[in-house]
Amino acid sequence: MVAAGRIEGQYDVPADAWYFAAHRQSEMPFAVLLEVALQVCGWMSAYVGSALTSSVDLSYRNLGGRAVQLQPVTPATGTLATSVRLTNVSRSAGMIIQSFEFETRNRGKTVYRGNTTFGFFSKEALGQQVGVREATLYRPTTEELRAGTRFPYPPDRPFPAPPLRMIDTIDLFVPDGGAHHLGFIQGSKKVDPAEWFFKAHFYQDPVWPGSLGLEAFLQLLMVAAYERWGQGGRCHFPAVLSDRPHRWIYRGQVVPTSGEVTVQAVIGAVDDERRELRAGGYLLVDGKVIYQMDDFAVRCVET
Repeated sequence: MVAAGRIEGQYDVPADAWYFAAHRQSEMPFAVLLEVALQVCGWMSAYVGSALTSSVDLSYRNLGGRAVQLQPVTPATGTLATSVRLTNVSRSAGMIIQSFEFETRNRGKTVYRGNTTFGFFSKEALGQQVGVREATLYRPTTEELRAGTRFPYPPDRPFPAPPLRMIDTIDLFVPDGGAHHLGFIQGSKKVDPAEWFFKAHFYQDPVWPGSLGLEAFLQLLMVAAYERWGQGGRCHFPAVLSDRPHRWIYRGQVVPTSGEVTVQAVIGAVDDERRELRAGGYLLVDGKVIYQMDDFAVRCVET
């Protein structure tokens, strides 16, 4: 369990994968691409024997990362190869923290690259989740609360279908709201302990995967983009490809006994020519802020 180890993992993208149909887009959902990259980090953490160094059972959690997507992933992509390098290992108070650099490629081209940090924690440590300590939630003004709209999450195309849909209700949408007056949107989802993803998480460790929390954030932004540019026409949400990285922080978890997940986004930049908006925000579980997202973006392309 030392830094500098390297590994490559491969994932063959099925042309008929369920997530393409559920996403209702021609490209792989972001959450799946993130799992393709980060699961290789998890395999390496296990391979170097991390959990074997503790006398108590440890749980494995992603703590955050910074990455950029440079190529789309479609049903015709074929094989994704992810190279991972273990860059740092530290141990303190029964916890193990490991950092990685990763790069996912297809046919010689970089698809997704970045860095990320994982940790091994005892059940007691996870039970004391403190949340994002320095979170600065946006508080809508009285005028925004009065002027904003509320509606069920759109069930039809181009928005995702179950089981990928991660928002039930748009609790508040203010097109010119937020700190930058470019838009504010908040949505929520009731936690159902029977949801597929709890069983699909680590063995005997039912948790809402963090990647699906980031997917919920992007699904909020899809609504904001559609309301701005998609009305009256067909809209497609391609992956945003750029050199500008997005960032995420996890400081808590959603478990089957949780009650409600709330996600809010403050739009910080709008490009009407590209029909692209960029935003930051938070995910809360039962009122506690546990995820932070920065510089995530969506585009609304007419089809």
